[in-house]
Amino acid sequence: MKRITKNYLQIGFVLGLGMLVGCQNNDDNVPGTGEGSLGLAFVLGSGNNAQPSARTLTNDLEITEGFIQIKELELEMEGRDENGRFEKEFEIEFNDIRKVTFDQFDESSDFFINIPEGEYEEIELELDLIDHRNEPSIYLEGQYSGQDGDAYQVVFEYFGDDIDFEVEIEAEDDNAYFRIDRINNPLALLEINAYLWFRDISNAELDNAQKDNDVIRITRNTNNAMYSKIVNRIKASSEIEIELR
Repeated sequence: MKRITKNYLQIGFVLGLGMLVGCQNNDDNVPGTGEGSLGLAFVLGSGNNAQPSARTLTNDLEITEGFIQIKELELEMEGRDENGRFEKEFEIEFNDIRKVTFDQFDESSDFFINIPEGEYEEIELELDLIDHRNEPSIYLEGQYSGQDGDAYQVVFEYFGDDIDFEVEIEAEDDNAYFRIDRINNPLALLEINAYLWFRDISNAELDNAQKDNDVIRITRNTNNAMYSKIVNRIKASSEIEIELR
């Protein structure tokens, strides 16, 4: 496969989008409209020093894993094909809720969606989240070394369907296009840097948090002040713009 580009942005949710071109042999395709394929891959940021802006963090938390649960995808597309310019939109609702884990070494969460072949100027993608089977819409887990020398497990859980992630993919130059067809199958790499979601949380707050058997659980009903800060940070970074070179 040929790597075309990979851009890193200093924002909270998606920090990069890579375009990998070639034949993608992935049986986990999601039905859509058309013969082109656009792939979605999710990873968790490798550490709280992954981005320069993470140096402003005020805690010693290490995030180790997490997931989101997607109910449906909504796409709006502008481009051109052999018939001229087009604007299209459609929704893909999964037969089963799509649980996407954040793991740099696990490709089982990656999937491709079928879209019309053509040259694209812009694709707007909305991920609609939902809790499912008593599991939250957003789940994060990590380890915190307290100032008392003890180690604590940190768990963040968000239940509900009122947070959606919106990704806008477009060419860097005005009037430029990127192609998607049966041969050119772009893969959008969505890197979650959840450390930036916790950037407003201090060591003092974690040290003084309500704990249960060495677990700091951050939910709507437990450690609510920290929960509100994190949710506000997630919402502030839910609209993403990506430019392709």
